[in-house]
Amino acid sequence: MGTLIGTSVAVGAGESGTRPRLADIGAWLAGGEKGAVAHAHGLTGDVDGKVVLPAGMAGHPVSVAQDGDTTLVLDERTGEVVRIDASQLSAAQSADYGAAGLQLVSGGAQAYVVDPAKGTVQQIDPARTTAKSPPVDVGGRPGAAVVDGEGTLWLPLPDSGTVVPFVKGVRGTAIKVAEAGHDLSLTVADGSPVVTDRTAGVTRVLTATGVRGSFDLGDAVAGTDPAGVLVPAGTDGSAVPVLAAGTGDLVVVDIRSRHTTRAQVPTEAHDLGAPQLLGKRVYIPDESTGRLLVYDTALSALAEPVQVTKGAGELELFVRDGLLWANDPDGAAAAVIDADGEVRHIAKYRAEVPSAREPGDQPVEDSVPTGIPAAPVPPPAGAPDPTAPPSGGASGPPSGQTPGPGPGSTPPAPEPGAPGAPQAESRSGAIRITFAKALGATPQRYVLKGATPDQTVTPDGVGPDGPFTFEVRGGSCEEQYSFTVVAEYGGGKPDKESAPSALARPCIAPGAPQGLTVTPAQGGHGGTVTWEAPQDTSGQVTYVVSGPDGTVETADTSRTYANLRNGDTHVVSVAARNAAGSGGAASGTLNLIPRPQKMNIVNNQSNPKTVGIREFPTTQEGERAGSIPGMSSPEVTVHCKVQGQELTESGEKTDVWARITYQGISGYTFDAYVHSRFNNDVWYCE
Repeated sequence: MGTLIGTSVAVGAGESGTRPRLADIGAWLAGGEKGAVAHAHGLTGDVDGKVVLPAGMAGHPVSVAQDGDTTLVLDERTGEVVRIDASQLSAAQSADYGAAGLQLVSGGAQAYVVDPAKGTVQQIDPARTTAKSPPVDVGGRPGAAVVDGEGTLWLPLPDSGTVVPFVKGVRGTAIKVAEAGHDLSLTVADGSPVVTDRTAGVTRVLTATGVRGSFDLGDAVAGTDPAGVLVPAGTDGSAVPVLAAGTGDLVVVDIRSRHTTRAQVPTEAHDLGAPQLLGKRVYIPDESTGRLLVYDTALSALAEPVQVTKGAGELELFVRDGLLWANDPDGAAAAVIDADGEVRHIAKYRAEVPSAREPGDQPVEDSVPTGIPAAPVPPPAGAPDPTAPPSGGASGPPSGQTPGPGPGSTPPAPEPGAPGAPQAESRSGAIRITFAKALGATPQRYVLKGATPDQTVTPDGVGPDGPFTFEVRGGSCEEQYSFTVVAEYGGGKPDKESAPSALARPCIAPGAPQGLTVTPAQGGHGGTVTWEAPQDTSGQVTYVVSGPDGTVETADTSRTYANLRNGDTHVVSVAARNAAGSGGAASGTLNLIPRPQKMNIVNNQSNPKTVGIREFPTTQEGERAGSIPGMSSPEVTVHCKVQGQELTESGEKTDVWARITYQGISGYTFDAYVHSRFNNDVWYCE
C-alpha cells in the first residue's frame, strides 16, 4: 500500500493555532465507542490526529478502508459511508446506503459496497462516497470480498464454488475454484487474489482468466470445521498464514517460492482471530485475553505474547507500510509492531490530540516527533506488573516465594527437558525440520526420530549449541511425514522426546511447465500443444490442461485438438500438479484465423472475359463486387476458401470458392481461376 497522508512527520498538538500534518507512516484506527477514528504514527505509536464521526455513529461498530490518501469509514449498523478529510481532520463527505451488515472495501483508487443479504455489489466514488453505478446482483449470497492493488474486486460465491472479479465496476467471468457449497475465504498476497477453500483444505492463486496455482494444506485443515480455519484478508508479502483454530495447526504458504511451512501452536481453546504474518513472526489475536500470540518461524517456537487490551474483546489486525497494527475497535487500546517485533502501544483517546481545524490554522511542518509517548497498556487483572518493584523490597524475596539458596550452598541441577515441537518446511525433495532447544539441563545431542528407511537425515545428530535443524531427504511426495526430536542426556539421565511435528511432504508444488509450444494443424480446425516438465518436479506429476474442450488432467506432455472452427482463437494453459499442488501455469494461443496467401490467377491468360469477384460464393444471389480483367494472371491475396455453388469452368468442376482481395476489392472468386483447393496453406474460412 502507498503512504497515507502528507509529506512531513509531525506529532503532538504543537503551538496554539496550529494543527499537525499527519505522519507518512501511519494508519487510521476505529474507535466505535467514542464515535471517532484516530490516526497513529507508525514509528512512535503516538496519536497525531483524530476525527469525530457524524452524530449518531457513537457506539456503533465501524470499519475503516484505507487506500493511499483516501480513508473511508463504514457505520456497520446503518450503512452510512464517511470520507475522512485528513487535511482538515474532519468527516468531509458521507452517503447513506441504508442497510446493516454491509462490507466496504477499497484499493487501487476503487471502492465498493457489498450487501451480503441482498447479494449485490455497488461501485462507489471514494472521493464523494456517492454511488457510481446501480447495485449489481451477483446471483448468490457472497462471502467477504477483497480488492487487489489494481482496483479489481474479488467476490467469493460459496454456493456455486466460484469467485467473481469486478474490474472498475464491471462484472467479469466467474472462476470455478471449489465444489458448490464449500466455504471460501479470500486474501490479497503479493498483489494477487488468493482463495482458500476452507472445506477441502486447498489454497489457490487466481488471475482474471482462472486459477494460476494451487497448494494442498494437507491434514492440517482438511476435515476440520471450516469456520475454524482462519485466513487474513491481506498480507504484506507473498506468504499466507492459515490457522486451524481447533487444533492449533498453522500452515504458511509462500505463493512465490512455493514452500509450505507447518507448525503446531497451542491455542488453548481460546477465541482466536485470523493470523497475520510480519517478517518471521506470525501474530494470532486471542480475543479471550486481549493479547496476540506470537509464533516465531525462525526459532520454531512461541515468543512472548503481546498484550493489547486489558481483557477479552475484539481485536482487528492488518499490515500496512511494513508494520502490523492491532486495534480494539470498541475501546481505547491499540498497538503497532515493526518487523523486528518491537511493540509500541497506542492510546487512541488522548484528550490533547488535535482534531478538526479551525479557519486560519496552519499545519506544522516540523519533521521531528514532539508528541508525548503513549502510556503502556496496563497488564490484565491478576497478571504481574513488570514495572512494579518486588514486594519484598531489596532485602528479601517477593512475598510468597521461597528464599533462594544461601551463600556457599549448591543450587539444584536443572532437570532434563524436552525440545520444542518441531516445525516442518516442505522443500523440493526434502523436509527441513527446525526446533527449539530443550530448557533445563544441557543434553549431549539431539537426534531426529520418525524417518522411514527410504529417507536420509542430515546431520546424524545436532550438538547442544545447534544449529537446531535437520534435513530429511527422500520419501514419497504422495505421503505425509511427522517427526520428533529426542534430547539425549546420557549419564543415566532419561532422554526427552518432543511433541510430533505437523505432517509435511518432501516436495513442493511444481513450477510452470517449460517450452510450451502451440502448433496449428495443416488446414486449421485444430492443433497440438506440447510442453516439457518443470525443472523442479518431484513425485508423480500430472498436467491440468485448460483449452477449447474444457479442463482435463493427463500424464502426457502434449494435447491435440480437432474439429474446431477456423476463424477463432483459443487460449490453452497447462499447469503441472503433484500431491503438494500446482505452483504455476504456462499458456499459449491456438490461432485458427486463416493466414492470407499471395497467389496468381490461373486459367485466364487466354480468356477475353473478365473473372468475377462476387459478394457471395454463388452466381445465384448477390452482385459482383468487382472483376479481374481477361487475358491476365495478376497476383491476388487469398484469405481462405469456402464451399459454395458447384460450377464447371475452364474444364474444372468444383464447389470451392476462394475469398480474395484484388486492388482493394474483396469477395469470392470461383476456384477454377484461383486453385486455392490445391494449396495446403489456404485454409477453409470456417
